[in-house]
Amino acid sequence: MPYLSSPVQVKQNLHRLEEVLYDLPPLEGVFLHWHTYGVTSMTPGVISLLSRRRHLLGAATLSGASLQLLAACATDALRRLQRQKARSSWESRPLHARVVRHDCSLSAVETQALLPSGVLVQKTVSVALDDTLLLCTGIGTQTLKRWQLQAVAAALALSRRSVKACHLNAEACGSVEAFAMQPGMVSPFLHPSSRTGLAALVLLPGPRREEEQAQEVAVSLSLWESLLLPTACLRPVIRNYAARAYPELPVLALGSEEIADEYAATLDA
Repeated sequence: MPYLSSPVQVKQNLHRLEEVLYDLPPLEGVFLHWHTYGVTSMTPGVISLLSRRRHLLGAATLSGASLQLLAACATDALRRLQRQKARSSWESRPLHARVVRHDCSLSAVETQALLPSGVLVQKTVSVALDDTLLLCTGIGTQTLKRWQLQAVAAALALSRRSVKACHLNAEACGSVEAFAMQPGMVSPFLHPSSRTGLAALVLLPGPRREEEQAQEVAVSLSLWESLLLPTACLRPVIRNYAARAYPELPVLALGSEEIADEYAATLDA
């Protein structure tokens, strides 16, 4: 789907795509099939639905390959979590019971306002430090902090100057061109065969108080659909997905905000 710069054109196009989405068989049916027969099971009907979603919705949805791999990683994480501690039937519900539909949202802030109580949005932004392109993802509508960018630059042996010259999202690159995703769909769950030129995937620490209060995190499947996962599952799911989709891409996990002031002071020394 082409990237449209006019806000009016974008709104009109997304409205048409929303009508297309609701005419398609629901994605819950695909997740239910995988829950019943295994995530590797790809019937002609499932293949056709995923292909039609991508063809009709374009960059406004995750690709079929991304959805399949995400489902595999999320299912594994849920099973491990269940083995570690007994969970209620609600907490351990399968993926097809975790899909929620909402109004179109083009930012993490918009999505957060549409989510049920106790659910935090997953926010992902693309960052350019000079010519180095990154994806940074975390829980909640937090903004990138200077100490986080400094930590990433240090880990990648980039100059301190690159932090001052950083650019976010569309300012750094066209997300449709770079990731085959609309700006509101920037996600770490890229197509497994994508060649994005990324230098690293960065896992941001969430605000501890908010994470402790949140029961689940919403992972965008399209501009109108999210998958609710336990907050404890998000990082394992992302790590597993990255290891299987693009194993050569470094995954950097930043520490908690509690050490931020001390870390930043060390960098500034």
